[in-house]
This record gives sequence, C-alpha cells and structure tokens, in this order.
Amino acid sequence: MWAASVVYVPIRFVVFALVGSSGVLAHLLVMWILFPVLGVPFAWAQAIATLIAMTANFLSNNAVTYRDRRLRGSRPLRAWLSFVAACSVGAAANVGVASYLFEQDGTYWVLSSIAGVAVGAVWNYAVTAAYTWRGAA
Repeated sequence: MWAASVVYVPIRFVVFALVGSSGVLAHLLVMWILFPVLGVPFAWAQAIATLIAMTANFLSNNAVTYRDRRLRGSRPLRAWLSFVAACSVGAAANVGVASYLFEQDGTYWVLSSIAGVAVGAVWNYAVTAAYTWRGAA
C-alpha cells in the first residue's frame, strides 16, 4: 500500500500565482507590441516586457496578495525598487531562458516568452515574500 502525502501550498503563493498569471498576459501583450509589431529585437522586448509585467505584478500584489501588509505613503516606491532588485535574478533567468529557446532552439516566441516567465516565478515569490513584504509568506 502507498500512503498519500499532503503537499502544503501557502494560500498566499496561490494568490501570488494568480496575480502572476495576469502579469503573464500583460507580458505577452507588451511582447506582441514590441517584437512582431514594432520589430524590437527579441531579448530587448523580453527584458522590457518583464520590467512592465514586474511593475504590474508589484502593484497587484501590494493591493491583493499582501493587502494585510499593504505598503502606503512613500513606502511603495522603495518597496518597488526592492521588488525589482529581488526579482532581478529571476528576470535575468527569464530573459536568458527565453532568448536561448527562441534563438538557439527555434521555439515559437510566445512559448519561449512563457518559459522564461515560468523560470522566475518561484524565485520571485520566495525572495519578495522575504524582502519586499518581510516575512509575509
């Protein structure tokens, strides 16, 4: 017989992931405008879309995911800088993976872009929970 194991997933992570899903849509919209429409090189478009989605996610997470720890006054600007700094490793991995898949493997730009986004998601949650919204995981 096998024993069922229970996996604990913090509810805050679930909400963070849902907010992130809306960020993926924003990311893909920006990518579509920059890459196929305006002809911006893929890696640049991915980096710009990542920063825009990161900002949208920060605002949404501050309003929804961490509403009990919502940052107010001048704190959101400092926290956004903290959020961007904390997510920079995930963002670098995002752009690197997406660019590799697109340029070396020939993966369709949408799938390459989504793969890049997925790489940074867990890192971004763990780091921003610890540093931006201090211990709110």
